[in-house]
Amino acid sequence: MAGLRRVLLVSDDLMFQSQLSAAVRSGGGTLDTARRELALENAPGADAVFVDLNTETADRLGVIAELRERDPRQTIVAFCHHGEDETRRAAMRVGASSCVTNGGLQAVALRLAGVAAPLGPQG
Repeated sequence: MAGLRRVLLVSDDLMFQSQLSAAVRSGGGTLDTARRELALENAPGADAVFVDLNTETADRLGVIAELRERDPRQTIVAFCHHGEDETRRAAMRVGASSCVTNGGLQAVALRLAGVAAPLGPQG
């Protein structure tokens, strides 16, 4: 999906917000942030939803599952700490389109936005 116009981030982390916002803006899009309650309300119309699994993991896995149930075509990118293999597997089981490490977050967003980004083991 080239050209992300609207991206939703489920996270409280300002660093991830900044990284993702820069990547989305470079492709001409905008970033909205939300907590669980608002994520489910704001996801319709988003080109992609990024879900931070570094905190509130169980709750946010529930967000992924509910988003997937509501829209089987939604692009949902989960991200977590390096070495969290079980968390990544859980994210994929409940419906994430992909799950990357924190370090791969910006590169994935750039690629989805249609901006050249390096391919690496984390993205």
